[in-house]
Amino acid sequence: MSTQRAKLKNPTNKELKALERYVVPYSNSAGDVKFHLAYPNHYWVAMSNLGFQAVYDILARDTRVLIERGFLPEEHDSEKVASTKWRSFENNNLLGDCDILGFSMSFETDYPHLLKMLNNQGLLFGSWEEREAAAQNAKFRFPLLIAGGTAVTLNPEPIADFLDAIVIGEAEELLPEFVDVFHKAKSEGWSREELLKGLAQIEGVYVPRFYQPHYNDDGTMRRYESPDDVPARPRRRFVKDLSKFKTHSRILTPETEFKDMFLTETGRGCEMGCRFCVAGYIYRPIRKRNEETLQDTVQVGLEQSDAIGFVGASVSSHKAISKLAQTVAEKGARASLSSIMSQKVTRALAASISESEYKTVSLAPEAGSDRLRRAAGKRVVNEQVINAARELAEAGIRGFKLYFIVGLPTETDEDIDAIAKLAIAVRDAVSEISRPTGKMGWVSLSVNPFIPKASTPFQWEPMLDPKTLEKKIERLRKQVLKVHNLEFRFEPPKESYFQGLLSRGDRRVAKLLLEAERQGESWKWLMKRTEREIVSGVPPVDFYVSRRIGFSEILPWEVVDSLIPKTLLEREAMRAHNGEDWVQPAVPGYERVEDDVISQEMGV
Repeated sequence: MSTQRAKLKNPTNKELKALERYVVPYSNSAGDVKFHLAYPNHYWVAMSNLGFQAVYDILARDTRVLIERGFLPEEHDSEKVASTKWRSFENNNLLGDCDILGFSMSFETDYPHLLKMLNNQGLLFGSWEEREAAAQNAKFRFPLLIAGGTAVTLNPEPIADFLDAIVIGEAEELLPEFVDVFHKAKSEGWSREELLKGLAQIEGVYVPRFYQPHYNDDGTMRRYESPDDVPARPRRRFVKDLSKFKTHSRILTPETEFKDMFLTETGRGCEMGCRFCVAGYIYRPIRKRNEETLQDTVQVGLEQSDAIGFVGASVSSHKAISKLAQTVAEKGARASLSSIMSQKVTRALAASISESEYKTVSLAPEAGSDRLRRAAGKRVVNEQVINAARELAEAGIRGFKLYFIVGLPTETDEDIDAIAKLAIAVRDAVSEISRPTGKMGWVSLSVNPFIPKASTPFQWEPMLDPKTLEKKIERLRKQVLKVHNLEFRFEPPKESYFQGLLSRGDRRVAKLLLEAERQGESWKWLMKRTEREIVSGVPPVDFYVSRRIGFSEILPWEVVDSLIPKTLLEREAMRAHNGEDWVQPAVPGYERVEDDVISQEMGV
């Protein structure tokens, strides 16, 4: 995510507050549950996150809750920042001076920031026993530590030891139930043990202290042990009818990635079911908000902003998206789609985006060749990508962001070369169309290493080591280096490798993060020692990241129930290597990731 400032450099909280505009005013100021909602990154990143704003809205509307936000401090003076206790955004209270300190965790790379924030408040402990002892000895308030978000829903284990409870799944219906239990516990004087047992009964709440991991001699998982009075496996929580909840921007400010753009979520989940992609699995069943709900939300947005951003994993597949974008254009505002599926581009959609004067779109071919795309489950071919770019360019779009992945399973050097060829073909197509207008089209080529993610068919696949990935990126860079109007960007492989550790790590990985924090080191320190044991009893980083995991292994994240059939994931993993026609005999009836089949199994 970009860190370029809209107006301010190293802004103070006072300056940031002055720029905020509340879409819906909140009058809650007397709740007796003091909740500090923290995002373990800077204000710019946090307030660009729609999920963070949605959770803030749920809590701010609860009359029992007094809500304040917390962010990683801006670095006015790094030494001063490090030596002071960090405080809440609204009222300058200590972050840890609350009943509940909750963290919104969208990305694994924010885990070190989580530890830093806890450490700053004197709340960083290596185990629940240490935290419990500290709570018993505390003379004043000792907060309940919780977290939620996509990252911990996928795999909560790498930071489970630092938290009392973790929200698995979606918060709209869960959080009010959470507050119910906490409010009752506070008013009736429950012990922390009683509170945690009560929270563990809520569907979607995982209390790590009740689930003890055991390991085999070779470092793999053996089992989890839990008492009889908590669920054997906490279940992911999801909202069946999204149209009951309007997820959109609640606070607008130019100090975000989107610069006062009003964001609204069209739905959750993606029907493509790409084998590497989280959105195609962990957000199932696929749910789209109805047109009436979205039209109402758009009207709210148009009263607040001259730019409306439609966000979601498959925005362009919503049946009303062209009409919604057209509504925005007719009001003289700009419509933006977070990404567009090439195979979903129509002349009407292209025209509606162009008419709203939005001149940049994102396409995600992911792979350069049709063969590798089929292996990855991405159901689009090169011709569709080029035709989509051409259709959009003819409608007046001039900027194109193309997203690709290197290091996908079964990838060859020819597949790397195919990325360059496709990117150049798209550039040639848009340049040909735009040249007569005098406004040349441009293409930004963004490349990220493949990272195996939990609850996807590629969760068992090894990740390539940084040196191998660097060679692949360099091979690609040389082919596009001198191509005009084609920009090349990539994510550093070592940073991606660190994400791989957090993506597939078990609870022992917490010890690695804790050691780095206590030594004042960043994640880069860990990446210098990937092949050997860093902390006694914790396998090397490579064990978690570059090893192919067997289907028979118990996976760390299986401590919670993602609601996605493991047999389906295994079958899709095999199809990546053996072809789409391969069918696992043990799973009759699955011809792809059919949403109706999954929905039926989930009771939807």
